Amino acid sequence: MVLLYFSIVLGAFGEEANGNDQLYFKMKQGIRSQREAYMSLRAKTAMDCVLFCFEEKRTCTSLNYAEPTLVNDGEENCELHEKTKNDDDNSLEFLKDDRYTFYQNTQKTENATEQPNTPPLNRSCLDHFNHGSKTSGNYTILDSRENARTVYCDMESEPGSVWTLVMSFTRANKDLAPFKKKAMYQPAHQNRFDPNWSDYRMGTSLIAALKNMTTHWRITCSFPQYGVDTKTDYVRAVFADFDLLSEFSGECKNVSYISVMGQSCSKCTAQWTHITYYTPHIAAMQNDSACDIKSDKSGYHYFGAYDNYNLNFRCTESSNSTTNYWFGSYV
Repeated sequence: MVLLYFSIVLGAFGEEANGNDQLYFKMKQGIRSQREAYMSLRAKTAMDCVLFCFEEKRTCTSLNYAEPTLVNDGEENCELHEKTKNDDDNSLEFLKDDRYTFYQNTQKTENATEQPNTPPLNRSCLDHFNHGSKTSGNYTILDSRENARTVYCDMESEPGSVWTLVMSFTRANKDLAPFKKKAMYQPAHQNRFDPNWSDYRMGTSLIAALKNMTTHWRITCSFPQYGVDTKTDYVRAVFADFDLLSEFSGECKNVSYISVMGQSCSKCTAQWTHITYYTPHIAAMQNDSACDIKSDKSGYHYFGAYDNYNLNFRCTESSNSTTNYWFGSYV
């Protein structure tokens, strides 16, 4: 086992912090903490995993990380922990595993104080709905450490379902990294504490947590203007059939319903791409696919990552048009 120390200055990574917050980590190579992770994620690099931990800075005290090539395809390789007791002294807390490196935030350990437990309250838009709220708007939910987070809840557009806004941006902002060049599993929040239609992407850890509390996702176009019009430029899918947070390239993916490029279908497939440095999208390339939705061979991108855009597509018809990503459940 090799023991190392390192520090990072979070201000260099554009994190929302007071000045240049600095984190100090103690690393133990070749071991994996056996404590239960309160959140497990996919991370491309160790630094991504550390930044996930920073996003949960009031919660995350340590983590396990393995390079993606050392775990099975699709397996989560970044495990966040909130407990610190016995990190050093109790060997039963660890398992020898050459794939993993254990990181401990030494500041968390030195400054940790016992916090009183708070009874579970509203942790999602669905909780608010079940507790009596029936009007769309901004609501406060609690994250895993009882920190208040503001989210936008849609409880009205599709009766029988409740949706949380995860990302929304105008065509004018399409080239900003969080809306084009950062995959949904990468740290790339934008105005994460201030939900809005033109320039918003939720923090990655909260996105992952909400995915675990919901069953469906959808993408709408210019929701403030059109609301939900399922007949024109809309897609909805079940996470179990099509995980929007996973990685895929030119694959036929199962959707519950889609309307795009003048076509629509239910319980069918469309060709999607979501890779490092590209948010999810349909690329209408020259080659036709075996998917049910056929390419219009225009070279345009639909539902995100707008290298090229169609003026007849509602998400991109004007500079103020918006693309809206939602996670939700049926009640």
